[in-house]
Amino acid sequence: MMNFFKLAIRRLFRKGEHTTTRIISLTAGLAFGILLLSEVLYYYSFDSFYPDANRIYIVHENFISDKSSDKMESYFRVSGAVAPGMKAEIPGIEAATRLNSIGSSVFYSEDKKSYQASFSLADEFLFDVLPRPVISGNPQEILQRPMNCMVSDKIASEMGGDVVGKIIELKEYPGRKLTIAGIFEELPENTNYQYDVLISMVSTGQFFSWDGSTNWLGNDRYYAAVKLAPGIKPESLAPAVRKMQVKYQDIEALEQQQGGLVLTYTFKPIKKLHSGGMRDMILILATIAFAVLFVSLMNYTLLTLSALIKRAKSSAIHKTCGAESRNLQQLIFSETFVLFLLSVLGAVLIILLIKPLAEAQLGHKLISVVNPVVIGPLLLLIVLLVVLTSYLPGRFFSRIPVATAFRSYQQKRTKWKLVLLSFQFIGASFILTMLVIVSMQYNRVITADHGYSTSGVYYASTSGMDAGKISTVLNELRAVPGIEKVGLGCGVPIEGAAGNNINSPDGEKELFNVADFYFVDESYLSILNIPVTHGEDFSPQSAVANDVLISEKGAEKLKTFNGWQNVVGEQVKISEHGETTIRGVFPDFIVQTITDPDSRPSVFFYYPEEKFEQIRALRPSFSFYILVKASETAEAGMLKKITGIFNRFLPFQDAVVKSLELEQRHSYQSEQGFRNAMMAGNAIILLITVIGLLGYTSNEAARRRKELAIRRIAGANLADILRSFISDLEFIAFPAVLLGLVGAWWTSDKWMQNFAAKIDLHWGIFVMCSLFVLLLVALIAAINYTRTANRNPVEALRYE
Repeated sequence: MMNFFKLAIRRLFRKGEHTTTRIISLTAGLAFGILLLSEVLYYYSFDSFYPDANRIYIVHENFISDKSSDKMESYFRVSGAVAPGMKAEIPGIEAATRLNSIGSSVFYSEDKKSYQASFSLADEFLFDVLPRPVISGNPQEILQRPMNCMVSDKIASEMGGDVVGKIIELKEYPGRKLTIAGIFEELPENTNYQYDVLISMVSTGQFFSWDGSTNWLGNDRYYAAVKLAPGIKPESLAPAVRKMQVKYQDIEALEQQQGGLVLTYTFKPIKKLHSGGMRDMILILATIAFAVLFVSLMNYTLLTLSALIKRAKSSAIHKTCGAESRNLQQLIFSETFVLFLLSVLGAVLIILLIKPLAEAQLGHKLISVVNPVVIGPLLLLIVLLVVLTSYLPGRFFSRIPVATAFRSYQQKRTKWKLVLLSFQFIGASFILTMLVIVSMQYNRVITADHGYSTSGVYYASTSGMDAGKISTVLNELRAVPGIEKVGLGCGVPIEGAAGNNINSPDGEKELFNVADFYFVDESYLSILNIPVTHGEDFSPQSAVANDVLISEKGAEKLKTFNGWQNVVGEQVKISEHGETTIRGVFPDFIVQTITDPDSRPSVFFYYPEEKFEQIRALRPSFSFYILVKASETAEAGMLKKITGIFNRFLPFQDAVVKSLELEQRHSYQSEQGFRNAMMAGNAIILLITVIGLLGYTSNEAARRRKELAIRRIAGANLADILRSFISDLEFIAFPAVLLGLVGAWWTSDKWMQNFAAKIDLHWGIFVMCSLFVLLLVALIAAINYTRTANRNPVEALRYE
């Protein structure tokens, strides 16, 4: 076999082998295909690093959020007592744990240095279900002691390494001092639940006004994971789960009161949690990746077979010297292996060169895909491609007749070339059409009306700011030239909202769930340009604390459920807020993103400015946003000015002021990355198609040069010759392009189901894309055939 590899290396760059062209084509296709397929496999690698990952499940609660519908919704958060309750009450659950995220936060060390980390409360059983290698400390002991925590080795390294015993304090929770008692190995990126710092669950009361870690209903914010005993199927646990609910939740009485199913629990495999929510994206990325790889391989095969025709005498001589068919196939296999090896190395080099760009588009480090779930299938795929792409050329080469050593050999049938070329046309039309549609849809998303204004709106958290300084900050901001309005609110639409339930007038039934934005002042809605269409906006003269504004969707539901003609002025009961008066109705707007909108009705509750300050003085951990609306004619550098004002009133001068417009645009980063991936894929496929088309037309022009010469001598003009040859090619290209368009329509229609606002798949898009591909085919063919047809006919016939 080594002799075959030596022969393959010697032939690499001989004239007529198309080696450079084949390597370029294959390298480009492999680089893009490997990158996309590694991303697809990366989705399936989430949480596979846990020991016994096949036995770990995440508890989901299933409920009906709207009494007007029988549809059960699934949510991967539960109440605090559910996980330990399942461990105690359900045979077959070997271990159970829960996590309660505090979110990403700045924290300070004793030497007043600041760091950024993701914090989560965790119980002492966490490492029994979701273990990480422990560098220092005993997790079971640490996570049972109040105000103790463990940090990742990454955080420990940033803080200097030796951190055990050190005290840290969160910016959002001033005065809450945590003692670092242990260090664990940092979590990889491919996990469904990220944290850098673990705080003992018994410390919950220090970070929340109410400790819900032992409640059975409500406060559904706990990520609950269970490990099942070997051989136990999650479906078999349903009777025991129901028995637990009857015992602790009085579920039967609750169902009778609500008039049907209220709450059930299911178990979903932790390894499928991420990929299950990415099915459409996985399908589309895999389709694009295989399209690029397929076109690249078809082009490689086309060029290889064209090169082998010129080696017909070589095949005959090998056979004359005693070589068998399998020996010739081994020779072609060794050549394919060498070319693939060079191409794979080139693909890896390209990926490394574009690493920063790729990471920015994918949203994670490329090193995170280097795991068995990703690397194993990719290696198998490459081996399969080597075998497949060497078999057909090897079989062709081994079957060339020995008689070709004594006479000129010309390949008479070229249908196989057209078949291979047609696959490239399919891929080119598919990827080009997808690129146009994705680009148009991305522009539609970016420019779509979200129902609120972002232009000139800035916001920053009051975390770490003394309550007594907030009014001073507001006054200084109002005094800045170019700032039109300043307001307060607990959140912004792009970040999403928490959930609460609107109850029936008698308080007995939960009618529907709402996206609760909690408290805003009288300036909030006007800053975001959200109008009040019925009733009136909040104002100190007509509204009192805890009054509510509700969206039109919520108002219509209240009219239906309660038989009201008008909701303004009516009293409603909302969980966590109690009884409140509806002051007005506003139009529904996009909560979160158009790609993943929150379909629930929205509500805002009123707090005047002084109320925000009072609550903050009583509860220093109560943080909210200060929103600023700058005029269109405001001077440049407004963000810097606002940040400067905030920093004067923060002890560590670490204010983070955000532009709502930029944050909204950033929320569509995945869509932008997908568009950019399509652009790269389109460029690669068109390049490969052009290379293949050039190779085919060059070979055809050379094979039919005598025919061209005879036609010219017979009086045919150039236009007639080109029309004849190009029409033969377009006869193959037209149906291939149509197939590509059908594939693009199906894929894009599937992809756009994720958007609340979408473009129309107008027939004109498909016509323009098909015309582009067909004209490109005609142009390249015309250039090559013109060059051959313009040669002196005598040159082609001189040896006849």
